[in-house]
Amino acid sequence: MTTAPDTYFRYFPASPMDEDWGIYVTTAGYVKIAPGAEYPPPGHPKGYAFDWQHGRMLHEFQLHYITRGGGSFESETGGRKHIEAGSIFLLFPDEWHRYTAHKKTGWHEYWVGFGGEYATRLLRKGFLSPRTPVLKPREEHALLDLFTGMVGEMRAERIGFSQILGSTTALMLAIVHAATRAGGRVDTHTEAVIRKTKLLLHERLEQPIELEQLANELHISSAWLRRNFRHHTGLTVHHYHLQLRINRAMHLLSGTPATIKEIAAQTGFEDAHYFSRVFKKKTGSNPETWRQLYQARRTRFIR
Repeated sequence: MTTAPDTYFRYFPASPMDEDWGIYVTTAGYVKIAPGAEYPPPGHPKGYAFDWQHGRMLHEFQLHYITRGGGSFESETGGRKHIEAGSIFLLFPDEWHRYTAHKKTGWHEYWVGFGGEYATRLLRKGFLSPRTPVLKPREEHALLDLFTGMVGEMRAERIGFSQILGSTTALMLAIVHAATRAGGRVDTHTEAVIRKTKLLLHERLEQPIELEQLANELHISSAWLRRNFRHHTGLTVHHYHLQLRINRAMHLLSGTPATIKEIAAQTGFEDAHYFSRVFKKKTGSNPETWRQLYQARRTRFIR
């Protein structure tokens, strides 16, 4: 028995204004494929649907980021590659490709499709290459932040969100380019564990963090994690996680009409009053006041 995937995605037509911006988003979303589930799941438009046996070609770029699990990727120019957690893979216009999650592990996947003269120029100048379609960025949590922020913008659909999505994609491509320039440097064990810890904390904003459980998952002692995480970040694991939750709450307050109770739930606070107390302690204002001040500043800026 398999479970239905946890998924959210949208597809967008490109307007003349979007094209003039230089980079525009055609689709974006995420999907969490459980072990044993079919891939890809149904529900996508005809031009985007495919299967592993036949693969497909698109007339756009796409960037896919796998945060958990693993799978396989193959393209006409890049050949066949193994995909592990933390990997990104790129799809190029009019380039045959195929990819799938492994049945044993499934995977968690974020993606964005895009086009425009900016992306075309990056390809023409060699900043992107179909010869190296699979990369592993060093700052995985930064990429995850951009994707989660993009999903928030898609849900809120504020004025100008198309340009925000395009600019966010450009930032992602900068991270991709940085990965190509890493020069083959391999993280030390400590750096790798700290990066993995950050990624897990970003993924689990709505969940309480138990240090012992987290350390066991990372195959280290809680004392080692406590000491080294603070040394590298200046914060304890719990304070780092709390700051991520507050940052997410600020994004929801500024970019969505969600109620304080809804935002508390989406950031892992079961009680809205407790959320308000913690938020005020961290920012100096309660959530409702912070939202009003933000909107007033934004109004003055627009004028």
